[in-house]
Amino acid sequence: MNAIHEQEPLAGGSDSGQYGSLSSPLQQRGKSTGGRHRRAPSDWSAFESTATSTREEIREVTYDDRNHVSVVLQMHGSVWPHVLPFCLFNVVLTVGVFYLREAGIDITVAPVGHKFMGIVVSFLLVQAANIEYGRFMEARKHLSDCYRSCQELVQFAVILTMSDSSEGAKQWRQNIAYRTILLLRVTMACLEYQSSGEIPWDVNEMSAEDKVDMEEALMVSERGCGDHRGGGRQKTRVGKWAHGKRSMSDEAFRAPVVLAYNLRREIMSQRSGDILQMKWKHPCNEEIRISDYVMHFMTAFHGLKKLTTTPLPFPLVQMARTFTFFWVFTLPFALCHKAVFLIQLCFTVFFITYGFLGLMYVTMDLQDPFGDDPTDFDDLGMAQVS
Repeated sequence: MNAIHEQEPLAGGSDSGQYGSLSSPLQQRGKSTGGRHRRAPSDWSAFESTATSTREEIREVTYDDRNHVSVVLQMHGSVWPHVLPFCLFNVVLTVGVFYLREAGIDITVAPVGHKFMGIVVSFLLVQAANIEYGRFMEARKHLSDCYRSCQELVQFAVILTMSDSSEGAKQWRQNIAYRTILLLRVTMACLEYQSSGEIPWDVNEMSAEDKVDMEEALMVSERGCGDHRGGGRQKTRVGKWAHGKRSMSDEAFRAPVVLAYNLRREIMSQRSGDILQMKWKHPCNEEIRISDYVMHFMTAFHGLKKLTTTPLPFPLVQMARTFTFFWVFTLPFALCHKAVFLIQLCFTVFFITYGFLGLMYVTMDLQDPFGDDPTDFDDLGMAQVS
C-alpha cells in the first residue's frame, strides 16, 4: 500500500446490495432513511449465477481409520513430503559418521547429554502441538457459530413474519437473507485473506456498486481507485481518523463489521411502518431476538479474528525449532558412539527424525487452518451448504 487514504463516515455512508438499479420499498417512499438503500435481487437465479467462487476446490483429507495400511501409506494431507528429505539427510549423515568412526576418525559424542536434551525437545514440541490443536478446535467452534447464527437469523425473520404475505414483507425477508449471505461470504474471504491475498470485497457475489461502497467505507487502494470509477476518485478520510498506518489486512477485517451494520439497519428498517402490514406482538422482543443473531455472529467473528491475528508467541516457536533441529541433526553423533549394526542404526535415526520433525510440521499446519491446504477448513464449502 503506497498511500494512506481517508475514510468517509460510516453513519451517513452507503448501504448497498447487488442489483443496485432496483429501488427498495424504502426508496419508493422517499429518502427518509438517509443513504443509498439497495434491495436484494428479486430474481435469485441471477444472483446464483454470479455466486460461483473462483477459488479452487479443496480436496479434503479423508481416510479409513480401520484400514491401517491405507492410513500409513496415504500421502495426501501427510507430513511425509515435508519430512522425508530431512529423514534421508539424517540417514546419510549417520552413515558418514559411522564409517568415519570405523576409519579411526571418531567425531561421535557421549549420548548422556543428548538424552536429557531429548526431554526438553519433547516437552516443547508436545506443548506447542497441544496449544495449536486447542486453537484449531476453537476456530472450528467459532466457524460453527457463524454458520448457525446465519441460519437462525434468516429462519426467525421468516417465522416471525410468515403471516404477512405483502410485497413489502417479502422484499424485507429477501433483503435480510441477501445481506446475511453477503456477510457470511465476505467473512469467509476475510479469513482466507492471509493465504489467498484476495481482497474480501472482490468476491463474485458482490456487485461493482457494492465494491465501490465498501471501498468508500474502508481504505481505498491505488488499484481500487481506478477499478470501478475510472480513476481520479477523491480520497476518503481514513488518514484523518486512523491512529496510524492501515494495511489491507486491517481493512479486510473491517469489511464484515461494515456488512453487519448494514444487516442490522435492514432488520430495523421495518420500524418505518410501511414495510410490514402485520404488527409485532412484542416488538422489542422480536426485534432483539433477530438482532441477537447478528451479535452472536460478530462474537464468533471476533473470536476468529483473535486467533488469526494472534499467533503462537515467537520465543516459544524459536526455542522449539532451535532445540528440535539441533537435537535431531546431532542425533547421529550420539547414536554412533557405541553402535555396532549400521542398518539398525539407520532405521532408528530415520524414524526418530520423522517423529520429531513430523510433529513440528503438524504444529505448523494447525497454525493457519484458513486457506487451501489439505488440512485446512473448507470454510467456504461449509458456508455454502449452511
